[in-house]
Amino acid sequence: MKQKQTLTLLLLLAIPLLGFAQEIKMIKDWSQAKEQAEKENKKILIILTGSEWCAPCKKMDKNVLATPEFRQYAEEHLILFLVDLPGGGLVMNSQVYQDYMRFKKEYQTDALPSLVLVDKTGGKIKTLTGRMFNLENVLSQLKEG
Repeated sequence: MKQKQTLTLLLLLAIPLLGFAQEIKMIKDWSQAKEQAEKENKKILIILTGSEWCAPCKKMDKNVLATPEFRQYAEEHLILFLVDLPGGGLVMNSQVYQDYMRFKKEYQTDALPSLVLVDKTGGKIKTLTGRMFNLENVLSQLKEG
């Protein structure tokens, strides 16, 4: 009987953690991101990052992208399109590198991390500025856009 009570207690304690364990949905295919944005009538947030090796990118991941506040806002208002440059050397003809070069040029940004808000067709609304690792800064700019 004691084992059942202990197991039940452990399960009850684990349930709230399940929500935090879920990853935020990020799309890595531009056509798919635009299709989803059209279908859901949402804006697209282009995330240019180097999450494995870029210190400010890691800070943005932890302090912004992983927060419940950002996740909730994104779920309701945004399609997230991710271009994440890998560490350990880039393969120049890889899709992620080609995407990075395309969006860097098209939206005139060269900093990592960069957050670019676009409409559902890819038309630029704004490049977010300031501290990309500050949740209040990022959310206030997204809400203005």
